[in-house]
Amino acid sequence: MYENRPVLIPDISGKISFKKKNGSEYVQYLTGRRYDPVRKYTVPEKKIIGIRIASLPEMMLPNENYHELNLSEGETTMDEEQGKAAKIYEKDRKQFVMLRDLFDQMYYEFQLQSRRKPDDPVNPYKAMRINSILEPLRRMMAKEDYADYLDLVDTTQEDQAENISAGRTYSDVALLLTQYKGAMKRFFSEKI
Repeated sequence: MYENRPVLIPDISGKISFKKKNGSEYVQYLTGRRYDPVRKYTVPEKKIIGIRIASLPEMMLPNENYHELNLSEGETTMDEEQGKAAKIYEKDRKQFVMLRDLFDQMYYEFQLQSRRKPDDPVNPYKAMRINSILEPLRRMMAKEDYADYLDLVDTTQEDQAENISAGRTYSDVALLLTQYKGAMKRFFSEKI
């Protein structure tokens, strides 16, 4: 499990390497070498100690190996600018994870409702509650190219016939939430 508190990537010559996998970059620490008699050469033994933060490339989110190897004891202190950036990142990450969890519950419910009653209108209260989660997510992703395509649910009160034509049915909202889900996945892998 990775912590939310960023730390500087240790500056230990010859011990730190990086490995990209599934869109993330993992920080590895060389713990030793082992001779492989079949291949007849030594093989490095490495442990993943954290995940590199894409938006702050000199920092990572540490895991339990970081502490087990006592790398936190020799931790380099951040300068003032790095400290501010780390605090902002930590706050944004916590908020994004909290909103993502709320979003996932809402997304699941609307996927079910859109299968049961695709053309039924979403009432204004539900539209308002959906937007209370989508607005902060949209603000967080505002600088991204795909943010222009993220809309909010229309909350104006109209009669039922106009709601359907205004695009506030369960299937319309499910489509809108699916767009947010894709944007959130991309944002998390690139920024958070």
